[in-house]
Amino acid sequence: MENYEYTEVNRLEKPHNYMYTPYFGVEFIQSYFDDRSKNIEKFKARKGEQNIEKIDAYFCTASTLKLEKDQKLLPVNFQENVENIVSFNLKNKIVTEKLLTSLLVSQLNNENEKLIKEWLDRLVQRFEVTKKIYETYLVGFRKGGGSTGMVRLYWIFALLLALYYSETKNIKYLNTLLKVNDLLCSLGDDLIRKIPIQGLELVLSVETEGVQLLAKNIEGLSFVFE
Repeated sequence: MENYEYTEVNRLEKPHNYMYTPYFGVEFIQSYFDDRSKNIEKFKARKGEQNIEKIDAYFCTASTLKLEKDQKLLPVNFQENVENIVSFNLKNKIVTEKLLTSLLVSQLNNENEKLIKEWLDRLVQRFEVTKKIYETYLVGFRKGGGSTGMVRLYWIFALLLALYYSETKNIKYLNTLLKVNDLLCSLGDDLIRKIPIQGLELVLSVETEGVQLLAKNIEGLSFVFE
């Protein structure tokens, strides 16, 4: 059985460039599913150990409802603390946490679709170049600054990608989601402990369903994933 190398080491410390990644066939794809199943079980085993921030609990619940196309409207008690997405522009320095939070709230509320895509595409482009998310981005959104080790930012980015892929079925976003999830799955418990387990399961579920569909459409294959 092929090893799934993309989660074998901490990808914050040793990013994988994914350049000219060879295709190893059916065994490799099954090793990917085995890796994801193993990580989901690992996360589930820690569910009772967490104290989750209120805003992250909301993101998990609201994202689940959106993915299930449930029309229930959830109250957003913290919304006054979230900057409106229209306030962000390329002429100013961007604080990434504020941008990601604003994008996610807009996405959950079905608002500002054009701006969501514009900013999400910029984030995807930056991540694909560096395989990192920076704490800030300078004017022009080309050069990052500050820490690249804020794990929560990677999870929120994954959630944005999962929701957007679920809506559009554009594999560009599934491709980036897979890489972000590789990074999250490569991290030890000490780094991942503050990320909601439900939220990790959610982004992995959207990703694996997308990969299953892609494999079936391209290869006509069916893979075991539990």
